[in-house]
Amino acid sequence: MKPIKIKSLAEADGDYAAAQQLESRLRTAKSKIDLEEADLLSKLTNRPAAPEMTSKVAALLGEATDDSGAVPDGLRTRLREIAAERLDLKAALTIASERLTKARHKASKAICDEVRPDYQIAVQTLADALVSASNAHASLLKIADCLSAGDVAWTGQLAPMQATNIFGENSGRIAAWLREAFSAGFIKSDALPVELRR
Repeated sequence: MKPIKIKSLAEADGDYAAAQQLESRLRTAKSKIDLEEADLLSKLTNRPAAPEMTSKVAALLGEATDDSGAVPDGLRTRLREIAAERLDLKAALTIASERLTKARHKASKAICDEVRPDYQIAVQTLADALVSASNAHASLLKIADCLSAGDVAWTGQLAPMQATNIFGENSGRIAAWLREAFSAGFIKSDALPVELRR
């Protein structure tokens, strides 16, 4: 069998690659605000118990504040902003994930359409091998049945090699697999031996 090259989802469809990059960018942004929030909460928890001098508090006291480089209106204000950003990011991530799922299905269909002929050949090859194996198993069962019918104590001389656990009773497992392959359109009805069409 020839080697089969299966494209990645991104190779199969540019929309998938774009959707994947968008989702990754949004997850990175979420991680960034998670880290910032953790840092702010740590500062808030570990600072001395004293009133926070925010621009509003300073205004009430009649003082001017230098907000350059400071978190606007203090730690709590930034934490509220982060909470709002998180809601927006959560909504954006939900939409981006839905787009990624749609793009994944579209890319998957393109890949499957391309691989379908090779897949069908592989299923047909397996079906042929299973039918041959089922016929060989039926021959083995006939020999075992004839030996048993003749009251021959054969199991002490010949190890019983019936493969009923693999094929099922009367090759039922093989027949079920072949019917499924036929229903899926991978094999033709003439690939189903009459004895397996139950």
